[in-house]
Parts: sequence; C-alpha cells; structure tokens
Amino acid sequence: MDSSFAVVEAMQVAAASMEGGLDLMHQGRELLSSSTGFNWFLILVAAVVSVLVLCGCIYLLVEYQHPEDRNQAWVPKIVVVFSMTLAIWSVLLFPLDVANTQACAQNISPSACTYTLPMHQLWYAVFISNLVLVFLIIPFTLFFYESDSDYTFCQKVKGSLMWTMGFLVFIILIIVIMYLLIGYVVYPTQQLTSGVRSMNVLKNLASFNSSACIKPLKSNQTEASVPDYQCSAFSTTFRSSSWKLRVSLPVYIMAIQSVLGWLVFLVFAGVGLVAAPIDWLQEFLGRPKAVITKSEYMRRGQIVAQRAKTIMNMLTMMRRGERDRRWRSNFQKVQREVALLEEDEYQLERVFPQGEDGEVRWVLFMLGFYVLAVMAVVGFCLSCMWIAQIIAYMLPPVPLSPLLNEMFVALDNVFPLFGVIAFAIFCLYLMVAAMKGNFMMGLNFLVIKLYPMRPGATMMSSFLVNTALILLMAPAIVQFCAQAFAVYADGTSIFDVFGNQVMYLIGLQYIYNLNIFLYAMLAICLLTAIFLAFRGKKVWKRRNPMDAYAMID
Repeated sequence: MDSSFAVVEAMQVAAASMEGGLDLMHQGRELLSSSTGFNWFLILVAAVVSVLVLCGCIYLLVEYQHPEDRNQAWVPKIVVVFSMTLAIWSVLLFPLDVANTQACAQNISPSACTYTLPMHQLWYAVFISNLVLVFLIIPFTLFFYESDSDYTFCQKVKGSLMWTMGFLVFIILIIVIMYLLIGYVVYPTQQLTSGVRSMNVLKNLASFNSSACIKPLKSNQTEASVPDYQCSAFSTTFRSSSWKLRVSLPVYIMAIQSVLGWLVFLVFAGVGLVAAPIDWLQEFLGRPKAVITKSEYMRRGQIVAQRAKTIMNMLTMMRRGERDRRWRSNFQKVQREVALLEEDEYQLERVFPQGEDGEVRWVLFMLGFYVLAVMAVVGFCLSCMWIAQIIAYMLPPVPLSPLLNEMFVALDNVFPLFGVIAFAIFCLYLMVAAMKGNFMMGLNFLVIKLYPMRPGATMMSSFLVNTALILLMAPAIVQFCAQAFAVYADGTSIFDVFGNQVMYLIGLQYIYNLNIFLYAMLAICLLTAIFLAFRGKKVWKRRNPMDAYAMID
C-alpha cells in the first residue's frame, strides 16, 4: 500500500515538473515574441551584449599593448577599439537578425509585423562603416603612426593623406566601374505567356482542367498559336528565361566586401579550423611542469641576452651592406627572430614568477593551460561540426542533411533563446579560428607581412594591421553563415541580401554556384592537417635557441 502511494506521489511530482517546464517554455516564447513583433527584451539584450563586446575589446587592447604605447597614441587606440568592436558586432548582428525575425508570432504575416530593429538599415550602416574603416581610416592611421619621427605633424598628415587617397580612389574606381558594367542580378525563371479575358471567365475556371490556359488574342480577336507549356504552369515542359535587374549600390558594395573577405577568410579559416584546437592542445601538452630554479633562470636569461646581442651585431653589420635582395631576405629573418626572442623572454618570466604575488601568478599561469585544454576539446568539436556542415549541406546541389539547422531549431523548441545562442557561438568560432590561422600563417610561414600579436608587447601598428584583417573577414563570415544556415536564417534581412541577391550577381554567381571558395577552404584544411601531423609537440622553449641564426648569411 505504501509503495503504491509512493508511485502515485512520484507521478504527481513528475507531472508538476513537466507542467513547470512547459510553463517556462511558454514564458520564454512570450518573452522573446509578441503579437506585433516589437520586443523590448530584444533591445535590452542587444544593448547589454554591445557593451560587453566594447569592454572586451578595451581589455584586449590594455592586455596586449606595448609599454611604449601606454598613455599615448590615443587616436590609433580609439580606431582599434571601435574597429574590433564593429567586426564582432557584424558577426553578432546575424543572430540578432534571427531573433528579430523570430520575435513575430507565427500567425502574423511578415509584411504585417512591426519588427523591433530596422535590420536592413543596420546591415547597410555596418557594411558601409566596415568599408570606410578598412580602406580609409585604418590605412591613414597606420601611415601616420609609422611615419618618420623626424617629420612634423603637417608632413605626417600630408604623406598619410596622399597614400590613403590614392589607395581609396583606386578602390572606388574599381567598384563604380564594376557596378556600372555588371551590377545586375540574373534570376532563372520559367517563362509563361497569358492573354486577357473578361472577368466572366472566372466563373468557368472551376471547369478548367490542368492543361487549359488563357492564350493571347490576335488583332482579329482569334487566339494566338501558343504551345500549352508556354501558358500553363502545370505543364511538364517549360521555356526557361532570365530576369535581369539592377541591384542597389549598397548591396553591390556588400557583395564586393564579401568577395574580398573570402580571399583572406578561406586561407586563414582553412588553417584555423584545423590548427586552432591542435595548437591549443599542443600548448597544453608542452606546458612547464614546475617553476625553474633561480640558477636555471639566470642561465636561460644569459642565453636570451646573448641572442639579443647577436641580433644587435647582425643589425650593425646589415647597416653597412647594400640593400639588395639578399639584404631584404636577411632583414625579414632578423625581424622574425626578434619576435621569437621577445616571446621566449615573455615565457621565461612566466616560469620564474617574481615578487610578492609570484605564487598567485604561477597558479594563474597554469590555469591558463587548462583553459586551453578545454578550448581545444570544444574547438575540436566545433571544427568537426563545421566541416560536416560544409560537406553535407553546403557542397551538394541537394543537401544531404540540414545538420546544424535542425539542431538550432530543436534548441529553440526547448527554449527560444538557446538556438540563437548556439548560432552565435558557431559564428564567433569562425572568427576565432580565422584569427588563429592569421597568426600562424603570418608568423610561421611569412606568407604576408603580418605584425604578431603578443600579450604586453604589441605595438599599435600590429593592432591596426590585424584589426583591418578582422574587419575584412567579417563580411565573408556573415555570408558564409548565411549560406550554411539558410534554413534557420530564412526570412532574415541579411539572408535576403546574400541568399537572394549576391548569389545571382553577374560574375559572382559562378564562384558561389561552383563552390570554388568552399573547395579551396577544404583543400587548405587538408594541407594544414597533413602539415600539423608531422609537427611535433609544441614546447614553451626551443631546445637550441642559437641554431635560429644559422640560416642568416
């Protein structure tokens, strides 16, 4: 008897918990959607996230800036903070667009919905601001910051303006000429021809069969000879046609930004998707196991000092030589060794913490490696899911499976905000992976002249260059996510731009329809995996640092 009462009580508790869960889901949907589509909670979330992103960018600047730039170079710092914030906002604006679209109740027509945020205008403002920063403000700031210190202020401004305006005029001419010549979208359509009849014909429509159609009339009021497949949409055969329309200039600018960003993004993201989790795991496995002794610290410090003295001697010898091709090659090698020397010095200070808070700093130092281990596991899962999404959904003409689209929809069914959060995580991870590939390609392979980012040793010029690359990749990341999550993002403002217009632009439609960028990205992922398979475990200190100078003539 007691056991039966216990079973009944347990069933009542379970039913109550299920009702509570349903109430929570119902309250969540009421919180994130309304009968009119306008939602104050969405504005609150957007404001809070914007402030958090701004604070994070300021912290990143403070943590990474070089001591020589402290309390000075305020204009470049403002440009860097605003640019990094705008790049992250660009990616997070996509999940906000999804939430803004889902704020309308399902029984409301999109045309009758009062959306919380004007997403079309916000997207245009973000992309135009991105363009101005990448091709005007950041180049001018970089030229001004790296001007000769002997120049006066007016000379620095004049030189920076000349270089920047020349670069800007070149970009504007290319965009305007391309827009005037090929700034059209071409939609494939089925051509149908119909005539005009009296409204009395509507009474007889019910008796029409599927093959009947209203044919055009000649001047003598007789029906023209038109095949059924040209006037009936029910025919199995049809005549294909193209619908050519002029696209708006802002949309065309967004398309050009996306293509330019893709040229950088496919390389860095292809490397980063594979290299990011592996590199984080290698850093964890190669972490120092204990604090070194003072004698060992002094011995390694002498090696670092000897390397610094060797670099100084090399620079002295190079000043006397001719600046030919061999000189430039050696100078690039010396620049790389200076960066590696600063990194070794930074790591040496961390494995021998000094001061009253030395033990605390050592604990935080070791916790950082365990955070990297967690990031490696999470990053590996996200990278695998992204590659699976590309192969199963984006590459085949007919997708094999929606994959992540289904996952986001399922999470929204649990709680409306969960799907949007997961969507934002996947979008942001793309940027993190691309930046990781950026640092590895620039420092280890010297593909481009990239200024490295190092905690406490990053000059403002490095910030400006890397920020420009982040901004340049942001439109490509948004376009990539719009293509990858077409099911989940259907109906959003940005999908209307990238899914319905950019994909049909003259000249660009073949690149996207043939998936050239995607195949190139997967090829780079494969090459990166092969390269990392032969690279050993990354340790915090090179075994023989003096061998680094053997390659310099």
